Amino acid sequence: MRAGLKPVAKAAIASLTLNELRWRKRREAEAGLRVLAANGRKISEAARRRAREEAKQKFGHERHAPWLMLYAAARGDYLEGWLPESFYAENLMPQVNGIAHHLSRVQATNPVFFDSPAICDLLYLINGRILTPQKVAIEPSAALERLRAGGETLVFKADHSAFGKGVRSVAVKDLDAATLYGFGNGVFQPLLRPHPELARFGSPALATLRVATVLAQTGAPLIRSSYLKIGQPGQAHVLARDQLRVAVDPESGELAAEGFHADWRPATGAQGAGPFAGHRVPAISEAVQTALHLHRQLPLARFICWDFAIDEAERVRLLEWEGGVVSFAEATQGPCFQGLGWPGLA
Repeated sequence: MRAGLKPVAKAAIASLTLNELRWRKRREAEAGLRVLAANGRKISEAARRRAREEAKQKFGHERHAPWLMLYAAARGDYLEGWLPESFYAENLMPQVNGIAHHLSRVQATNPVFFDSPAICDLLYLINGRILTPQKVAIEPSAALERLRAGGETLVFKADHSAFGKGVRSVAVKDLDAATLYGFGNGVFQPLLRPHPELARFGSPALATLRVATVLAQTGAPLIRSSYLKIGQPGQAHVLARDQLRVAVDPESGELAAEGFHADWRPATGAQGAGPFAGHRVPAISEAVQTALHLHRQLPLARFICWDFAIDEAERVRLLEWEGGVVSFAEATQGPCFQGLGWPGLA
């Protein structure tokens, strides 16, 4: 390709990518609004008008209004200071996280960035090599020995996976050198057993506590939201496409009385597990402090979501981390991002 055509081609690709993101985010919000309306959560024309005005005045375009409407429908009220998911993805994420947003896609970065007892990784597969959590390359025979010591069944998470995809259970007896390299890049973790309080939701999938932290212009990390992600009956792992999310008070660990399915259907309890109200996440203080400790060690991305398991011994174990999304936190616990000096927010 001629040198003069390269900038034109890059600009065309960037424009197509941006337009696809805008279309996808708008469709996502409008679909959620329809589901909420079908479940008795319609919003007034006054709220719609306010959302359109705020989207234009604060965020530069009316295309961000559907997210503000969705938050209002889920919350039952309109609150000042919400951050539209679309504006975060389109404008803020590149500014506040930048390239650091993608560091979590390579699992072998964990021992490079973090020193914490919450890290439960056993081995990393990266570019044809096998690394220990001490960042030492080992032979397949030594790797298999380490994996056998981790239990009869392990969990493998592939790099560059998201939304619960690329996660699978692995029987250690079926592993050998050839199959080991066949997994591609990723991490082996032990198959964790949940705390009894988090094993009551009618799914074999490991319930996951998500804690979101942010960095202001200066100072230490701050907690901005926390919620529980619950899988569906019959699922081995929580999948974003049909997970059930419930807000969690980051101080008390108490679950909100109402949660929402991935499509924004409201739910007051999990199938066969009774209501959310009256239950709490154990070790919430330890999870919050762990999230803050981890973010202090990685002051590159300003917004990070940490996914933890609370195991049967009530230990906090880090499953993964990512730049994340803001929509569920904003709808149920927000506004979450005030006071940070981010564009469009006070």
